Amino acid sequence: MEPWMWIVIAIVIIVIIAVVVWMMMRPSRRLKKQFGPEYDRVVRQTGDKDAAQEELQQRLERHDSYSLRELNADEQDRYVADWRMLQRHFAKQPATGLLEADELITRLLGDVGYPTNSFEQQAADLSTSHADVVDEYREARAVVRDTRAGSAGTEEIRQALLRYRTVFEHVAQTQVARSDDEAVS
Repeated sequence: MEPWMWIVIAIVIIVIIAVVVWMMMRPSRRLKKQFGPEYDRVVRQTGDKDAAQEELQQRLERHDSYSLRELNADEQDRYVADWRMLQRHFAKQPATGLLEADELITRLLGDVGYPTNSFEQQAADLSTSHADVVDEYREARAVVRDTRAGSAGTEEIRQALLRYRTVFEHVAQTQVARSDDEAVS
């Protein structure tokens, strides 16, 4: 065989290997882009990149099976009014305000179509379309547990309420006017 033929065969083999590697990496990149930090958290949690990708793919499939919807303008207004009310409660009793925020977020998630029977399930489901705030949701919920146990400080509770507000605004697709934040900030 001519030397140039060996070079052509080597180039073809290298191209085939590169295409195979690229094809194998595509799902990883797509999932990493969609889930952001949640992708890395699931990889750490499972200890296996393939298992993590399978878990995230299952989340997407489950998410696609839900009948999610956006709130209409009247619903958004009612939720914002409820949020403002809990902020007023927060000013007098921070723990009560945080617990109300936890309940409001759960109700909101249910109203837009997420199942609400399990916090971990809610967080996993939320990560598919709101990956940028799922960490905020988890951190706020951890403070809710501490608050119920009587071990959360006022600053922790305040930070948790701010985290919940971020989740609220993303899911409700509305903003709480910043002028109302004096009670929290």
